[in-house]
Amino acid sequence: MPHSTTSLMRTTTWLMLALGAVYGVTLVPGVRSAPGYRAALDWWLNMTVDALVILVVALRVAADRRDRAAWLSMAVGLGAAFAGSTTYFAYYQHLDPIPSPSWADTGWLLFYALLAVGLVLRLRTRARSMPVSLSLDGLIAGLTAAALAENYVDGAHVPLEQDGVTTLTAAYPFADLLLLALAVAALAMLGRGAGWSWWLLCASFVTFFVTDAIYATLVERGAYVGGEPVDAGWLVARLLLAGAALASLRRTESRPVDLEGVTVLVLPGVCGLAVLGLLFHGSLSGISPVAAVLGLAAGVLMVGRTALTFRELRVLTEARQRALSERLVEAQDDERARIAADVHDDSIQALAAVDLRLGALRNRLRDRAPEEAAAVETVLDAVHGAGERLRHLLFELETPVLDASLTEGLRDAAAQVFEDGDVTWSVEERGQAPLPQQVRVSAYRIAREAMVNARKHARARHVTVVVDATGRGVQVQVVDDGTGVDHTASARSGRRHSGVVSMRDRALASGGWWRSQPGPGGTGTAVSFFLPVPASAVADAAAAPLSAGEQTAEQVGRAAHAHDEMALHARAQQHGEVAGNAALEQVGGSAGSQHPRPRRRVRLR
Repeated sequence: MPHSTTSLMRTTTWLMLALGAVYGVTLVPGVRSAPGYRAALDWWLNMTVDALVILVVALRVAADRRDRAAWLSMAVGLGAAFAGSTTYFAYYQHLDPIPSPSWADTGWLLFYALLAVGLVLRLRTRARSMPVSLSLDGLIAGLTAAALAENYVDGAHVPLEQDGVTTLTAAYPFADLLLLALAVAALAMLGRGAGWSWWLLCASFVTFFVTDAIYATLVERGAYVGGEPVDAGWLVARLLLAGAALASLRRTESRPVDLEGVTVLVLPGVCGLAVLGLLFHGSLSGISPVAAVLGLAAGVLMVGRTALTFRELRVLTEARQRALSERLVEAQDDERARIAADVHDDSIQALAAVDLRLGALRNRLRDRAPEEAAAVETVLDAVHGAGERLRHLLFELETPVLDASLTEGLRDAAAQVFEDGDVTWSVEERGQAPLPQQVRVSAYRIAREAMVNARKHARARHVTVVVDATGRGVQVQVVDDGTGVDHTASARSGRRHSGVVSMRDRALASGGWWRSQPGPGGTGTAVSFFLPVPASAVADAAAAPLSAGEQTAEQVGRAAHAHDEMALHARAQQHGEVAGNAALEQVGGSAGSQHPRPRRRVRLR
């Protein structure tokens, strides 16, 4: 903000407060020598304070770009009211009768309209980051407050049902109700997060409403006289508006809205009870049409708010379920990696050492005790078989899709699952959209389990896996030409294969679906599932670079490849290619070492 603007704003503010205080003192009963309107005070001094208020708001518009359109609208509205009052005092008050409506009415009504527009513009900026339910709460609170005020506050009644009522007569109380409703709605939406600027602005609107209601009641009774304390209400309301403009210059004028806890439900509940009480009172003694319409509108919005609450609860439940699933997948993967590292660094190393020792022993016994060498050969075969089973276990524990695409991971899985059989397989890729890690891992586990079921239970000859990854999620289908699923037998037994339950539960926990049905032409089984991509993960679906201390799946999975090398070494030794006098104590490395764990009416103004 330029220094000249700051100095001018400070000078204008102090002058506005000083003259406003002087004028406010003159409105205290007993201060004036004679009660009633006095031009020097109620015209010149009052209008000077009004002009200074306009200047402060205009300087705020020039000083800061934030909410500039909103404050400009309010500054123009203050200017329209100033023009309307000037026109009235300079011209219309000397006419008999005073015409109605007049150009002065135009300025005053523009004042209300532009103030409302300004608040809506300010609120729109904040409402963009709020849930729809909170905006509905604000509308419900505003309509409820307007309905109660219209029916129970003297001077705020819109006289639509009276004879001889003109549009202008109804316009002023309606404008006041609009200011009240907007102020209540804004505070209901912002709650405790509203800063000083919002509290001062809404207090200004409510002060305008209260002062206008008192003024309308006095005029209706023929008791209004200018220069009395009621005029202080308009003065205070304008000063509050100027204070709100100055407070809005603060960099942080409000805090984030707190949407947690039971307090979120208090406001809709209180408004609902208030509307029910109003309508019940109307059924006994009658209420005004305007209050009835406002209460009905609030009630309709409450119905919508209730429906929206159920929808938000469902979305929240699904989001928490998905987050739980993601944490579960991560925990499972960490546990798999730890077990794989333990197996590699302990069990496999120990088996390799035993393998080599037995090989050396067999070589010695071939010449000295041939009959014992055959027994050692049998033990070696058992050790080799255990090593192979551990190698398969390591592959099952691996999660190759941590640093690879889902299709590549499923091709590796299919090669391992069907390597010992005569099943032909294919993995087809239709969509290539990037997927978040937790989606890839869950899809990999479900699809791999489906392939294992096809190998073990379906007696299939061919298995086809189709992967279709889009921006919405990934759909995978595993089709085999085997014996199919005997649903009748499953129903009679009341039992299902644990793998089927695991696949289904994992898909549902991820927010997707899973189904198993007969394959094309009624042959075999087609297992298909869909896992959605969370909205927050679409932008960063691609794998992020690993930070220091993290391990890729390739690093964790080296256990299997290292075991392959040891297995080859053991086979060579079995055929007598390892010397019997080798230093066996050095074979197998550090068996006790551990891998690092992965992280994966007229108004006289």
